[in-house]
Amino acid sequence: MAAEVLSTGSGDRGSFDRFREAIAATHEPWDMPRPRAVQFRSRVRHRSLGVTEVIGCHTDACRGRRGRPELGRSEGERVGVLFVLSGQEHLEREGDKTTLTAGQLTLWSSARPLRFLVPDRLRKLTWMLPAGLVESPGGRGTDALTAIYDARQGPGAMIRAQLEELLIMPGALDAKGERAVLDGMLGLLDALRRSGAPAPRGLLARAEALVRRSLDDPGFCVEDAARALGVSRRHLDRVFATRGQSAVRFLWGERLERCRRDLLREPRAHVSEIAFRWGFSDAGHFSRAFRRAYGTTPTAWRRRHRS
Repeated sequence: MAAEVLSTGSGDRGSFDRFREAIAATHEPWDMPRPRAVQFRSRVRHRSLGVTEVIGCHTDACRGRRGRPELGRSEGERVGVLFVLSGQEHLEREGDKTTLTAGQLTLWSSARPLRFLVPDRLRKLTWMLPAGLVESPGGRGTDALTAIYDARQGPGAMIRAQLEELLIMPGALDAKGERAVLDGMLGLLDALRRSGAPAPRGLLARAEALVRRSLDDPGFCVEDAARALGVSRRHLDRVFATRGQSAVRFLWGERLERCRRDLLREPRAHVSEIAFRWGFSDAGHFSRAFRRAYGTTPTAWRRRHRS
């Protein structure tokens, strides 16, 4: 869909009410008391991107919180990727207090208590995603969404630029274009979150990159990767062993990750269709592998995250 303006106003008493309604519609329910200032200026723009949402917000000083009543009104867990473009926003998450300033971003979970305070005029972007698109098989789920990232360079800057473009771009993307944009942005988000860990180097880094580039070929295997890299299969396994896993386990873990994302992004697609797309030739094998990796069946995982 094309971007739309959900709230805009300045001065009249109802402008804050319209702003609060727009925030609840896009950012989950919030307890937001009316500011003391007589005049209140705000503008909220919104665009859907697959199962995610992009929201641009300009606002005067305000505050809000998500406590038990608000958490109870949310359907399923979502993660907000929050970019401050100008101004600042104070956040308090389960006792952890941080201040986000222009050029920074962070992630927050709709399943966790949260308070915010905007002390003055603020301009920000938020990308709302189902939590299932942020989780990963490496254990980096939504438990550690407290880091502050740089949005002025690297993956953070690239995501920010794409979000801004989506909000001003006329017209709507077709399904193929929407999927391509979402795939790219999810890859950037994953790269951003991995940026806090030491970067793998040498042959291991090249092998991982090759595997990820080749996943759309269902027949791609570890032997293909070894030949492309000019090493033996045994040597490639020794390289992956330095990180505590085999090359084949890394390959199938990446295939499972693509399946997990598509289960949520394509709610009408059959489970076996998604499994075959990413290299699983047997539905039973896929279901067993998915359960080992995520503790539940593909169908139950999709149902839980779609609520």
